[in-house]
Amino acid sequence: MPQMEFNFDQAEVVPETPDLRKGQDGQPLNGCYYERSTGSFVSYVTGRRHHVFDIEVLKKDWMEKTKRERWIE
Repeated sequence: MPQMEFNFDQAEVVPETPDLRKGQDGQPLNGCYYERSTGSFVSYVTGRRHHVFDIEVLKKDWMEKTKRERWIE
């Protein structure tokens, strides 16, 4: 039986566990990043996408710094 995960942000059942995202150093991603492909600010926990942030509650200077320094494709 495949492992099921519940994606709270999209309110849908994800039928399989996505591949772990790794940084340039080969370690699983941990922390907040800007995803260029989706245009979203997301958090990762041990390589798995954990939370998508509502940009209306984020500070503009934090978003700009994160876009420059902590982006992923």
